[in-house]
Amino acid sequence: MLRVEGLWKSYGETLAVADLSLSIGAGEIHGLLGPNGAGKTTVVKCIVGLLRPDRGEILVNGVKTTSSESYKSLIGYLPEDPALPEYLTVEEFLGYLARIRSVKPQEAKPRVGELMEIFNLTRFKHEFIGSLSKGLRQRVAVASVFIHRPKILILDEPFLGLDPEGQLKVKSMVREVVRDGGAALISTHMLDMAERFCDTVTIMYRGRGIISGDVESIRRAVNADSLEDAFIKLIDRG
Repeated sequence: MLRVEGLWKSYGETLAVADLSLSIGAGEIHGLLGPNGAGKTTVVKCIVGLLRPDRGEILVNGVKTTSSESYKSLIGYLPEDPALPEYLTVEEFLGYLARIRSVKPQEAKPRVGELMEIFNLTRFKHEFIGSLSKGLRQRVAVASVFIHRPKILILDEPFLGLDPEGQLKVKSMVREVVRDGGAALISTHMLDMAERFCDTVTIMYRGRGIISGDVESIRRAVNADSLEDAFIKLIDRG
């Protein structure tokens, strides 16, 4: 469903991503892992169209993202630090997103209500987003990703700021999308979560993908007891 081939991206003289390739099939949760500055967020922004790669191709359902923007309707994107309008209520914001995401009017209100219920936001629906705690704002941001029933999830650090209950809600919603034939790319530094939650992972270091595969094969490749142990060994090798 999602394929990245030979991706390169620089910011001026600084090389952010170098020759990265990865592939995610239907029914797959793929973790994009790496230390701060590895290039994960740059990859994510290239995939969703916020940045233009210097070289390489990104294909969604076999279609190059540079040839059409229609692929964006398939994607649910959560940035690492989502900017939410403080002057809208939770219900107003989700309703607004439903409109700009072309959710049918007769389906928008029920969908907004459903997501507020799932993420335990119903009692806050008339609260201004700016008055909410960090954890509640993150729940609103995550709920907004699912408003149009996307087939491909691109989530950058989705668990930051969420309590255990909120994290479980996110995992449940991601699994639901994947069960229905979708796919998910999760950029995270939470290795223990990635080991339990992701089917496959790519580990990045200094802009390059140094290994990809299922967690068990990566552990075996470097004789590691856990994904965290494998990660440390791979990073130490450079």
